[in-house]
Amino acid sequence: MTTKMHSRMYGWKYVWLEFADEFEATVDDPNPDSSHTEMSMVVPLTDNSTSLIYTMHPAKQGGHHCTTVETSYTGVGDFKFAIHPEKWTDGFGKLLGMQDIVVGHPEFDKAFIIKGSDEQRIKQLFQDAAVRQFLMDEPTMQFWAHCENADSAPTSRALRGEQNRLSMRVQGAVDDFERLKAFYNLKRRVLQALVKIGAASN
Repeated sequence: MTTKMHSRMYGWKYVWLEFADEFEATVDDPNPDSSHTEMSMVVPLTDNSTSLIYTMHPAKQGGHHCTTVETSYTGVGDFKFAIHPEKWTDGFGKLLGMQDIVVGHPEFDKAFIIKGSDEQRIKQLFQDAAVRQFLMDEPTMQFWAHCENADSAPTSRALRGEQNRLSMRVQGAVDDFERLKAFYNLKRRVLQALVKIGAASN
């Protein structure tokens, strides 16, 4: 693979296109001349039959840009979780049937509110030090599985159909190649973990 200088100086779209080229992604950019319109890319996972959908959502009135990364998976049972920064309370406090969970790693527990439908599986999921570090490196991240994505936060309604969704959201239009790559690695690792704990089929 040719080494490339991934630069922010040309804006976030330049970095996304470099990432798409390196990870063989398909790009959907209806307005390539603007950095303030929605852009998506479908990134295949090399060791999985699914893909990641990266989307930059432009700011709505009075809001901020945000970046999401989503993928579908086949769930086993009704396992779900939602994790968000400690200081954020809107929307997440009303996830029905979801209990607050302490996973046993003080720094991580202090930084995030963790809710889930199965305490033991949640603890198993977040025993992975790499997963915890990925999240600690992104203090504004919201991350959830099998919860519907509402305007500002996941709601209590489970997704319909056989496919569940693993979603994450961070503030802003990400203009750093290594962050985009970290999201890729986080999603791949969590999908593997979901299979390992019996919450998803392989």
